[in-house]
Amino acid sequence: MKKLKVFILIPVIFLACKSEKKAESPAIEQLNTVRVATLETRSISDDIVASGILSSKSELKLAFKTGGMIKRMYVNEGQQVAAGQLLAELEMVEIDAQVNQAKIGLQKAQRDYDRVKSLLDDQAATQTQFQDVTSALEAAQQQVTAAQFNQKLSKIFAPASGRILRKISDQGELITPFAPALILGTGSSAYIVELGLTDKDIVKIKNGNNATVELDAYPGEKFNATVSQIAQTVNPASGTFEVQLTLSPTNKKLISGFVAKGIIHSGSGSSGLVLPVSAVVESDGPKAVVYLYDAKTHTVSRKEVIIGKIGNDFLELKSGISQNDQVVVQGGGFLSDGEKVKLVK
Repeated sequence: MKKLKVFILIPVIFLACKSEKKAESPAIEQLNTVRVATLETRSISDDIVASGILSSKSELKLAFKTGGMIKRMYVNEGQQVAAGQLLAELEMVEIDAQVNQAKIGLQKAQRDYDRVKSLLDDQAATQTQFQDVTSALEAAQQQVTAAQFNQKLSKIFAPASGRILRKISDQGELITPFAPALILGTGSSAYIVELGLTDKDIVKIKNGNNATVELDAYPGEKFNATVSQIAQTVNPASGTFEVQLTLSPTNKKLISGFVAKGIIHSGSGSSGLVLPVSAVVESDGPKAVVYLYDAKTHTVSRKEVIIGKIGNDFLELKSGISQNDQVVVQGGGFLSDGEKVKLVK
């Protein structure tokens, strides 16, 4: 039995010693990793931001001059058409009747004119009567011309070769005068974005100003553009002034109807320190909190700053820190004042 006891106790003593040595090994320090950026001075412009819809610069909105029921649509969306091709027409019963009424009125006016002129030659009618029937004849001629013009514009013909981008109305629908029924693309690769600006923004821009367009279809990508047209009067429907941006050529697939955000760089403004938006961990009005990085001690310090203008990806820095200071731009949300960190380049 004594030998058994010796063999049992030896492993227990060995395990106890091993456990004691493991407890004595030092713990590895875990540091939060951060990325930093150096503050710099740059031009701070008054960028103007507004939303709009992308459309082709060559789009033509085709409409009937008169209202009525659409008798026939001869094309479908995406179809290629040739210049002069019949695209759609209204039910012509009422319109043809108006033309016939105008012609009947012209015939009566012509008979009255011939009768009074004959009486004037026989000195049985006055000059005033002759002038009246002359005026009536001219009015009847104009009514026929107008009726025939409306009759012609009760059909839509393609003004140029292109592709049907959209059918707004279809066969059997009632449509009001001048309401677009079709949108025709004539093949140009230029695209535009129309924005609605307020009066205080419209005075800051001019034709030729550089702009940037962002599309929901391409997240994170920016398309260069320029201000190509500025409205000289307010749009009564929206109460804003319409501004047109023309996109620079691109190899990306663009389709009319894409939701867009336009950023116009007005060129006005001043130079100053800028702070990356990602550096801010807290904000309250013009006050914001950032973390500064000390390269000597590898620690961060919490700092309150005052901000000014807000740009697309930066903030104007009014006071709080100086040029060449390094601010934490990634990982700041997990830090505390005086904490030692690991820098990731």
